[in-house]
Amino acid sequence: MLCKHKTGILSLLAVAFFMVGCQTTPTQQGAMTGALVGAGAGAIIGNQSDGKSGEGALIGAGLGALTGALIGDRVDENRSRRVYGPPASSPPPQAQPSGHWETRTRRTASGETYEERVWVEH
Repeated sequence: MLCKHKTGILSLLAVAFFMVGCQTTPTQQGAMTGALVGAGAGAIIGNQSDGKSGEGALIGAGLGALTGALIGDRVDENRSRRVYGPPASSPPPQAQPSGHWETRTRRTASGETYEERVWVEH
């Protein structure tokens, strides 16, 4: 019985190891990591409390995947809002550009905010 649990845990770890190499979004990676950590913690807690490590692993995997996906989604959202410097094609072509770059915060109708860089002429 103990051998089956060790084999199952090693199999999960092997799958996680190979999946980490795939190109995934932070949401997917968070869900996968959360599921693995949750399954391990759930199996341990389930086995210690009433000897039902299988049920504990399933519950822990579900809750861990959900939590990991939510955290990964937040990371992905923060990365997409990151503002980078002015574009490579500096100010509009003129004899002598007169102006500067400004960062402006915009709010959509749904309440989301984002920043954009715009060229302001003098």
